[in-house]
Amino acid sequence: MIGRRLVIKSGAAVVASLAVPAFRSLAADGSASTAQGVYSAPGLSFAALFLANSLGTWKKNGLTADVKQVHGGPLAMASLMNGESAFAAVASSDPVVSWDKGIKTQAVAVFTGSLALQMTAHKDWLAKVGKSPESPVEDRIKALKGARIGVATIGGGPAQYLRYVLRKAGIDPDRDATIVATGFGATRMAALRTKQVDVTIGDAPEADQVADEGFGSLFIDLGNDMPEFREFAYTVLSVLPETADKNPELVRRIAHSIKDANETIHSDVDAAVQVLVGIYNNKVDPKILKRAILRDQNAYTPGCLMTQAMWNNNFNAALATKMISTKPPSVEGQFWTNKYLS
Repeated sequence: MIGRRLVIKSGAAVVASLAVPAFRSLAADGSASTAQGVYSAPGLSFAALFLANSLGTWKKNGLTADVKQVHGGPLAMASLMNGESAFAAVASSDPVVSWDKGIKTQAVAVFTGSLALQMTAHKDWLAKVGKSPESPVEDRIKALKGARIGVATIGGGPAQYLRYVLRKAGIDPDRDATIVATGFGATRMAALRTKQVDVTIGDAPEADQVADEGFGSLFIDLGNDMPEFREFAYTVLSVLPETADKNPELVRRIAHSIKDANETIHSDVDAAVQVLVGIYNNKVDPKILKRAILRDQNAYTPGCLMTQAMWNNNFNAALATKMISTKPPSVEGQFWTNKYLS
């Protein structure tokens, strides 16, 4: 899987660690600025972030960036709020919950504009419950009653969306299922392989890797199988409002770097796959990676542009799961904006 630290270098010398300022403002002559960022998890939902380095889109936009993975959204948000990072790539549930607690951030680009999460099931469990990936989605969800379901972290976005799916089917996630924290990627796959859990929920290409190894298969594709998740702000690029106010050009360069990288997923998927295989240390078959990207290609929103509908669907799910008590503003300009992408 993707390593715990991704260093992105373009232009001038990279910031060495999060102990230094999160960004350096643009010079008077408009020369390259330096910014630090964090992302909350490995997986293809943040593909544009990984592509930006190899494709040179940071440098193209006059930017030097140092991006690190931290363990989960809360740590990524803490890095942003503490001024250690200029931007954070996170599941949208993290800034949504933070807003409800009075901690304001602003989403300036969307990596995936549908809920690109997949549930992967062990083949023995599928045989036991008598269901397959071709069963009606309602039957597949109902089959989750009594299942042991592996998630990266209990409090993370995927776990909360899992709770939404279960409750929609009349399944109490606390009494009628067992939600198990298994960690990310490889450790979650290992838990499924060894039958510590029956089902897992996570990002691509996990389900495709499991299918290729032969011990399970993609069971529920939330972004495609459930209408309310098809237009849904899932993974986003967030900044502090004061960073955007004081350094709008810096934020524009960060957003455009992600936007330009994201376009490759549509314009040259083979080039994107070639880069991402390297990010995965060549441990994923390129054919598997390409299949996963093509299945979710529409989720990589062209231009990284957000819509009010994406956020309304997001906020409604957050309310239904009791992640939040009140909805953030869904109109553009406060919680989210596209202005740095133009």
